[in-house]
Amino acid sequence: MKRKRYVNLRNAVITAGCVLWALQGYPDNSQAAETPWGDLEIRSTTRYQLHWSDDPEVGRLADETSDQDIVELFGMNMELGGPDLTFTAFGKYAKDLDGTLDGSLFQDYLDTRSSRNHLSLFYGYLEKNDLVSGLDIRIGRQNVYGAENVNFDGIWLDAENPGDLGIGVEIFGGTIVQLYSQLDQDWVGGINLSYRPWKDLSLYLDSVFYQENSFEAGFYWRPMSALKTSGHYAFINEHSRDASLHLTADLEQTGTSVSAGIYRRFDIARDIPEDFILDYTSLYDVGSISEEIKSLYLSRLEGYLEYTLSVNQPVPAQHGMTVFGRYVNRQLSDEDKEDLYSTDFQRVSAGLTLDEWLGLKDFYFSGGWSYWWESRNLLYEGESSSLFLDFRQGFLDKFEASAGYYYKTEDVNSLIEGEASDHYYLGLKYAAADDMWARIEYSYEEDDYYQEEYGISSINALILTFHKTF
Repeated sequence: MKRKRYVNLRNAVITAGCVLWALQGYPDNSQAAETPWGDLEIRSTTRYQLHWSDDPEVGRLADETSDQDIVELFGMNMELGGPDLTFTAFGKYAKDLDGTLDGSLFQDYLDTRSSRNHLSLFYGYLEKNDLVSGLDIRIGRQNVYGAENVNFDGIWLDAENPGDLGIGVEIFGGTIVQLYSQLDQDWVGGINLSYRPWKDLSLYLDSVFYQENSFEAGFYWRPMSALKTSGHYAFINEHSRDASLHLTADLEQTGTSVSAGIYRRFDIARDIPEDFILDYTSLYDVGSISEEIKSLYLSRLEGYLEYTLSVNQPVPAQHGMTVFGRYVNRQLSDEDKEDLYSTDFQRVSAGLTLDEWLGLKDFYFSGGWSYWWESRNLLYEGESSSLFLDFRQGFLDKFEASAGYYYKTEDVNSLIEGEASDHYYLGLKYAAADDMWARIEYSYEEDDYYQEEYGISSINALILTFHKTF
């Protein structure tokens, strides 16, 4: 198995070198292609990924230490005689190149099917702007964002500000589309309403009607040029889901930005029969996807109240430098429900960003420190601090090098922060033209949680990405 792993790695590196070499001969063709039917633009992003780990302990995972997948993301936009009539599509083709054993660390959504490849069409619709004055129509597979993120086959109508009343109305309906699990193929529909009584205030009320009903109401308000605020309250399947209130003050004289927020996540009833998988606050049964998936983590948070305060301050004497600080305080609604996923905690973070600092062209750096402490019970009480760094630098006009590092002193917050205790990546991007680039990235991560849960100590990844716009 180790020999196979290193052969795969060698082949991946050779492939990356060949791609970068071949790109040098391509011209810049960033303009959309002209066809007898109108301008056509096609976007293609191909990603090859190789993951490998050390040998798992016997009985903890399937005896598999590597996995290879290829993913193709494709999109197109075609103007049919002009910008008012367009066809737009976006999809994904994924293939598991070497198969994945049941119980492997590398099982994912692709491995829930009998075949090791899958074609997904996320959207493909015909859109006509100004079908009549101020009315747009869209027909086909599409997404609507509102009280829920809905993927469906059907029709969508948008009437923007009819009669100059400051009102917006979206109406949609069709058959629900679910790409990853087996929801009943029932009808879905909804209405999204917005009202702008004056320039600096917007109100909205969104709704989705499925097996049960979901609603979300909210506002955006800018009472003065330096102050803006927003808030929302949402129901999912007729149960309170979450609510928030957020305030931001921007001081033009100093460039200071101060933000404060309150977020309330409600306990969601466990008897909800079905939900939309794109809503990660939902609590559907992971086992309905696959009992054997080891690496899939879906949020199972209990209700909580969270306060945040953040400050960003440019440093006048250092062009391109901004310092920042953030405080988070989360309090569980029910202290008896503390577990590995849910807990009270507080976190303080501070750091800086350098964007073309001191005139350094194509340079970016972000780094900082975080201190985190929790209070669950006598067994799980703990604290940790972490260091995070990210870096990008362009050179020779066509290349960009990138690197990142994350280190955490303790693992007590692994499942909540979702980070390994030691993680770094290295990347190199080559842009042959504005519409074509390739990137190679290597990453490594380890955590005591991996050893305790999976019986391995580290996970490696090599990802090759090639993008082209035709």
